[in-house]
Amino acid sequence: MLIDYRRIQAGGALRKLEQKNFLENKAKMQWWYVDLVMSDGSVLLVAFVPKKWWPDVANANLDDALVFVAMVDGKDRKSRSVTRTLDSSRMRVSKDGLRLEVPGVTIVREDTNPVTYRFVFDLEEVKGQLDVRAVSSPFSAFPTGSLPGVGRAALLGGALSGEAFSYVSQVPRGKASGELTWGGDRIAIDGHAYHEQGRFDDAPERLSRKGWFWCHFLHPEWNVFGSPGVFLYVQKEEQQPVFSGFNLFDRSLGFKNRTTAGEGPHHKVYSGGEMRFAYNGLQLSVTADPKRNAPLVSFPSATTRQIYHTLVTDAELTVETKGSTKRIPGQMILESCWLGL
Repeated sequence: MLIDYRRIQAGGALRKLEQKNFLENKAKMQWWYVDLVMSDGSVLLVAFVPKKWWPDVANANLDDALVFVAMVDGKDRKSRSVTRTLDSSRMRVSKDGLRLEVPGVTIVREDTNPVTYRFVFDLEEVKGQLDVRAVSSPFSAFPTGSLPGVGRAALLGGALSGEAFSYVSQVPRGKASGELTWGGDRIAIDGHAYHEQGRFDDAPERLSRKGWFWCHFLHPEWNVFGSPGVFLYVQKEEQQPVFSGFNLFDRSLGFKNRTTAGEGPHHKVYSGGEMRFAYNGLQLSVTADPKRNAPLVSFPSATTRQIYHTLVTDAELTVETKGSTKRIPGQMILESCWLGL
């Protein structure tokens, strides 16, 4: 059963959640995330967490912030990444368009129409600016953007508590621009972007039974993202979404024939698989090929009981309508997060 509620989802409620993210006390598990594909096929990923989710080293201060910047070159598939701890005691926020600053990173939601997010980096390794301009309305897997504690426990299998979980893609589809200086390289940014914000004010292992799996098909024309078996968002170019909503009870929308990267404690880092989806006369399938996968971000952990890892791999989207089949080569980001293994 597919519940498509994009026509009744209130943008005002999603914006209030965003104000909470920027201006109120930072949660134990919270993030700002951006991924994008550039015109040359390169993939850039940025993630900022105002508090570390778990110890990256044995004596880690969980009040410290963490930023990730990662990129895979579109031609030679070489990866580069930066992970830096930041001093969250020096974090400042303001209502000036919504602004968060910590030495090394600034995130601003500019009060423009359409809305634009600006990420400014002043790290030893990476300096410069990334702008993400929305071309689609915000979307959440949950009608109000937030899943109350009882619903979270029932649907995600997490611990029963009063803490809600919020997830909002403030920019399901956007235009990316800017420039980064990375080492001795100048990187001009021009492409299609995605931006989300999430928040859960409790320990990560209480969010869901084991963790989650999320994926994003990157392409200039098609935009497909979601958590297979839970929710899905499908969009062509800058048109209204083909589908965006929650999947209730239908287990056929899972990610099948999964392959894994690495061995030992990282056996659940997914590197490929297949997902099929049918809605209103349109049939879609995405096949992620593990053969050319490249790592993006791995959240450090002092214990192998927690795993957070993203990679990007070649993929193909097949679009079938009555009388026609179109195959579209692209790339797929696979995000694996497992807790308490």
